[in-house]
Amino acid sequence: MDLSVMLEYQDLDRKLIKLESTLLQSEAAREYAQNKGTVTSAQEQVGKQNREAGEMIKQMDALIAEYEALEKELTEMEGAVPEVTDLNGAEFFSRNIQKLINQLKNLSQEIGKLSSRIVEMNQAHAATMSAGKEAAKKLNASKARYDEEKAKLMPEAKKLQAEIAEIEKKCTPRFLDVYKRLRKSKIPVVVPLQGGRSCGGCFMELAGDAIVRLNGENFIECPDCGRILYKA
Repeated sequence: MDLSVMLEYQDLDRKLIKLESTLLQSEAAREYAQNKGTVTSAQEQVGKQNREAGEMIKQMDALIAEYEALEKELTEMEGAVPEVTDLNGAEFFSRNIQKLINQLKNLSQEIGKLSSRIVEMNQAHAATMSAGKEAAKKLNASKARYDEEKAKLMPEAKKLQAEIAEIEKKCTPRFLDVYKRLRKSKIPVVVPLQGGRSCGGCFMELAGDAIVRLNGENFIECPDCGRILYKA
């Protein structure tokens, strides 16, 4: 693979990356990303609130079931009181009836507190839903502006993409694999050997065996940063 092909490929791709960066750094893109994040956050919050509400309803059902069971037990015990003839039996029933009354009172308080929490959760859920709907409107509007900005750059981007696709036919699979893996994080990807010993990207000095390999190949991957390294 000729060095000129590698450099031409990189030159075209850097122009495409510059276009992509122009779009991503535009006010429309920033606004779109911000609104998208707000909508996503609202959706996550609604999901969390729904899960919490479901747990509260389960707790409420359990408390009500427990309350009804105690209430039934109290009714049965109160109905048995007239049949008690001895003092000890009467005291036993009195203590247990009072115990059940206290339990019912405590359960009633728990149910009241949980009811208040459910009301608060419903209010919070309604507020989140309202905010989410408003954010969704803003998202749609900002997406339209983003799409307009993108449409302005598309003719040049498509032209570059076509040129890149054409020159890719002259590139080896190994080169394309390394380049595409690094293009988002390390620019430039294709760099020269500097001073006969150092990588032109990270400036680390290469070991002797790496330099020997480079003398016999069109390019090697820098052992330190992974860039495509060629001998100028």
